[in-house]
Amino acid sequence: MSSWDRSRLIPWSRAIPVAPATASGDMEDVDLLKERIWRDLSWEAAQEEKELKEQKKMAAAAAAADGQSSASSTLASIDAQHMQQSSTSSITSSTTDSDVEKNFLGFVGRPYLTSDLLKNAAFGATIGSITGMCFGFMDSIRSASSSAVLKSASRSAQGKYVFQGTYRSGMFFGGFFGVFHIAKYGTRVLVDPGDVGEICAGSLAALGGVMAKREWRVSMPYAVMLVAMDSFHVFMREDGKA
Repeated sequence: MSSWDRSRLIPWSRAIPVAPATASGDMEDVDLLKERIWRDLSWEAAQEEKELKEQKKMAAAAAAADGQSSASSTLASIDAQHMQQSSTSSITSSTTDSDVEKNFLGFVGRPYLTSDLLKNAAFGATIGSITGMCFGFMDSIRSASSSAVLKSASRSAQGKYVFQGTYRSGMFFGGFFGVFHIAKYGTRVLVDPGDVGEICAGSLAALGGVMAKREWRVSMPYAVMLVAMDSFHVFMREDGKA
């Protein structure tokens, strides 16, 4: 199929027009709108396939009672009805044939792009590092002010202690949040369960790694807080409030 033919099958009626910039300069998130349209189309294609299977099961049950001739005519009518629905909704059949393909796990996921994987990893590492440095700085200041040994140390020694605690915490939480977003993206590609499923899978992978070592477990409250802030941002974005 040529690019021109594919463009004619795009459901332009589903495309939500991008709102112009407001007085505050806010724009509509185009990527979020594309993702919503893709998920709606995938869901409709799956529902149509499910309904067709149920209708064929009913026809097969009718075949056992009424005979082979009536069953074949019923199946033919169901196939004709399905073809008519496919012709009226061309984009649904096109999505079922090309875009909505089950992976090796038997699920309909999202297309994999290395650029998207790198974006998610870079975003998680950056935000996690910045937030982790803030956590480490606060903990180092509190430890330096409460420790009798550090109180008697020189200013340079105290500054070195605070600096080491800050960058170590930044590296730790950068890796943690990077793994969290990579796990979310991998779940989206393989299964695409939605935001709740992605957050649960990412939390299981990242928080499970934190629990693996005893010395990392002291950072669990901060790690849970970081995941909670990301989840809050995701759900607020879905509601159109962020």
